[in-house]
Amino acid sequence: MAFLRTILATGVCVAATGLKAQIGDNWEKPGFVQVPLVPANQIPPAPVVPAEQAVKEFKLVPGFRIELVAAEPLVQDPVQIQFGPDGRMWVVEMRSYMPNLEGAGEEKPTGRISVLTDTDGDGRYDQSKVFLDNLVMPRAFFLTRDGALVGAPPNLWHYRDTDGDGVADEKVDVALDFGVQTDPERPFLANPERAPNSLVWGHDNWIYVGAYTKRFRFRNGAWESTPTVFRGQWGLSQDDYGHLFHNSNSDSLRVDLINASYLSRNSHYPRLAGTNVQAADNQLVWPDRVTPGINRGYREDFLRPNGRLREFTAACAPWIYRADLFPEEFYGNAFIAEPSAHLIKRKVLHTVQGEITGRDAYDQVEFLTSKDERFRPVNLTTGPDGALYIVDLYRGILQHRISLTTYLRGQIESRGLEDPIHLGRIYRIVPDGKKPKT
Repeated sequence: MAFLRTILATGVCVAATGLKAQIGDNWEKPGFVQVPLVPANQIPPAPVVPAEQAVKEFKLVPGFRIELVAAEPLVQDPVQIQFGPDGRMWVVEMRSYMPNLEGAGEEKPTGRISVLTDTDGDGRYDQSKVFLDNLVMPRAFFLTRDGALVGAPPNLWHYRDTDGDGVADEKVDVALDFGVQTDPERPFLANPERAPNSLVWGHDNWIYVGAYTKRFRFRNGAWESTPTVFRGQWGLSQDDYGHLFHNSNSDSLRVDLINASYLSRNSHYPRLAGTNVQAADNQLVWPDRVTPGINRGYREDFLRPNGRLREFTAACAPWIYRADLFPEEFYGNAFIAEPSAHLIKRKVLHTVQGEITGRDAYDQVEFLTSKDERFRPVNLTTGPDGALYIVDLYRGILQHRISLTTYLRGQIESRGLEDPIHLGRIYRIVPDGKKPKT
């Protein structure tokens, strides 16, 4: 037992010891020893930083500033936001995600959709009202048809508030297969890393979904769907031309150069070569702190000699900026979140002979980084003011148990990253000299 305590105290996790093996260990060869690469004395503490102070932990490229617009307890465990036509912010709160290292309690219906209001016009949201609650890990949301599409696998519903009290009271089933049940130990839950999310209204009037093989539209008084290709892992957006952008955890930017519906009409064209095309010219990231708290932090191909993440491992939320608050050269750029390295990357898109390539906007520098290990950017969007908004899950545990390694479990336990939960922040990035209003 003294040996095991020493292992945990130094952050060392060895798959062959008495420590409980994790599902994520199955990716390694039997008997593989998970030895940390970053010495414990080189890892800074990771306390909860109050929201007002957390702003000071960020580093932005010159010409921009970051502002806090909402924080706990007003929002808890946010994973997506969308703005209504009146400027209110709708927030998807996945409050049961990984409440502990075993994920015990994930099935509890504590998720909700909240609506935030800035009542005094000072640019900070100060009032929250629950539009819909009792959801199990919701992760898809889209305002449409005087209501909202809400996805909480295995269901996609359309909700409306018919009596004007701000609370949903009408529900219509749209899809009953909205998520694949792939967790072997909990068959009633879909793998949250591979479940449908991110509804986007395409130029063709269809609503597309990330990590799903159907698209939807409302026609002749009813919701209908047709098959489409699977896109990405977490996040979906589009540019002015209707190109859909998505990604996976280690492949930061992919794009459909040709709409899949056109390609799939030809039954003799089995491989849709114009879809799911890699757009990122490289996968390198440049964190502003050591990043030992990643799932494969014991492998030299994941960390640089300085202990910082080498390439994307949790890429998500690709977002195409299409507003005019930022300088002109930012229009049409892609922003990508990397929550395991506490940063946001900017890529400039170039189109040559129909191919789109995203190149890093800066040399070995990111658009935004944070020294706070609990900063977890998981979604991005553009506000009605033209600012870039960041959804920060803000927690120590990011990796879901279905992929958690013994090494990362040891990191979490030895450094007290398991608690607290039910925090969360929303930020916006604004150019210097500009003062947007909510």
